Amino acid sequence: MRDEDKPFIYYKSGSGVKISPRNAAGWRAFAVWMIAFFGATGVFVWTTAVAENAGWSDGKILLFLTLPFLLVTALWAFAMIRYMKARSEIVDMDSLIQLKREQDAKKKRRGQI
Repeated sequence: MRDEDKPFIYYKSGSGVKISPRNAAGWRAFAVWMIAFFGATGVFVWTTAVAENAGWSDGKILLFLTLPFLLVTALWAFAMIRYMKARSEIVDMDSLIQLKREQDAKKKRRGQI
């Protein structure tokens, strides 16, 4: 995939990472991921409400519903990050900042001569 066609931008700086949609295709892909997450969350909330009405204790709900939902959420987030990273143009902010500092130092040296 050419860099111009990639739907996301992956900014990395030090230990921080930011992935953001770049164009309409990126926003559509992000929307699909979020709709899937909201759907799964809705199913979890509905299932929890049904379990409470059926007389399940808080311990059972925590063990049999909440922990699997949290595991699925972690897997979903990992998959989304991998998907977006594979389709991203990578921008290394540290190298850009270093380049900017070098250019500023050059301009400063030229002005002092």
